[in-house]
Amino acid sequence: MTERNILVVQAGGPTQVLNTSLAAIVEEARGSGAFQQILGARSAMRGLAKGQVADLTGLSAQDLRVLRSTPGAALGASRYQLTVEDLTAILQHLERLRVTDLLLIGGNGTMHAANQLANRVQQEGRLIRIVGVPKTVDNDLERTDRSPGYASAARYIAQVTCDLAADVRSMPQPVSILETMGRSVGWLAAAASATKGDEAEAPHIVLLPERPFVLDRFLGQVDECVMRRGWCVVVVAEGLRDPQGRMVYEVEDPAQADALKRSITGGVAQYLADRVAQHLQLRCRSEKPGLLGRSSMQHVARQDREDAELVGQAGVRALLEGGAARMVSLRPLQSTQSGEYDLVPLIEVAGRERPIPGEWIQDGDVPLAAPFFEYIRPLIGQLGSHPQITLPDYPPSFRETASEEERKHVIQ
Repeated sequence: MTERNILVVQAGGPTQVLNTSLAAIVEEARGSGAFQQILGARSAMRGLAKGQVADLTGLSAQDLRVLRSTPGAALGASRYQLTVEDLTAILQHLERLRVTDLLLIGGNGTMHAANQLANRVQQEGRLIRIVGVPKTVDNDLERTDRSPGYASAARYIAQVTCDLAADVRSMPQPVSILETMGRSVGWLAAAASATKGDEAEAPHIVLLPERPFVLDRFLGQVDECVMRRGWCVVVVAEGLRDPQGRMVYEVEDPAQADALKRSITGGVAQYLADRVAQHLQLRCRSEKPGLLGRSSMQHVARQDREDAELVGQAGVRALLEGGAARMVSLRPLQSTQSGEYDLVPLIEVAGRERPIPGEWIQDGDVPLAAPFFEYIRPLIGQLGSHPQITLPDYPPSFRETASEEERKHVIQ
């Protein structure tokens, strides 16, 4: 029998459940009895290009339990643009390690790299099976209903928006702008509205990259909201774009570019807060949870953990069944088809990006239509809410005794 060894790569940004997929892969591969060694690439594609690997074969049951409850990437992740030389080096290292099966866990860039490797393997006639395992908090992978990592990050954003609202409406701090991750799609920003019951509840304004941003229109929305309610919570995606498709705000310092030479996104909430203060003369704070949104283990969604487990197992099964140049694709939760996943060609996923569907977006300050809420709520599960309680005045009522000038300075 030909010796089979499997190697796993964790690439791109970490998530709360990325290590869950890794643990599921190790357990499934070991349980199959088909692989002599289970290896992991250190620091993802960058480490693999240098031949840096870890031996996962002997991980204990306790190790796997710890992995399942640990955020981040146990193997070390990275964003790395493969060169022709890297592809050659990787194939040499895989041959040296006698790797026959390769699983790459990641998002758009990872699937692009997986497709590159699969093409090179085919061109050279090598016997290496390659399968992609979806993962991204951005939820922008094509050909899958959702990506593990998204539901937990979305749950975090939905909860902190609700919590932030309870704080903002408590003090004369009328406007707060919360910034989410997501690069050039609005899936995470949209999730902030998941617990919104009526238009009086936060968020009052959601800004998505899928809709062109116009400053004057935004300022009008904020002004109207504060005039009507006395306070306003805005949620904005970091990749917000103007009608010409340009980023509304991005860091220009080249030292802040990522490994792919892309300007680091982030800072748009503070930029908008400055505009609100300048043009509307309103006190305005910006909030940026940033990496907390993808690392908070207190906010792991049950469905997300189950999805991360499933795609890991499915990746191994796909390899055992002879699958190659494919990605595991999760079916919709309400699907009536047998099975919970499919395998789709990597070439149909690589380098592509999935925005929120147009039919899920509508006009309005919170521009999400009913299909989005039907999609997001089962993913994130039940959250804590903070219904506002009306407390009776103790006589003499301030409203009765205060002057008109005093009342103007109290947020109703």
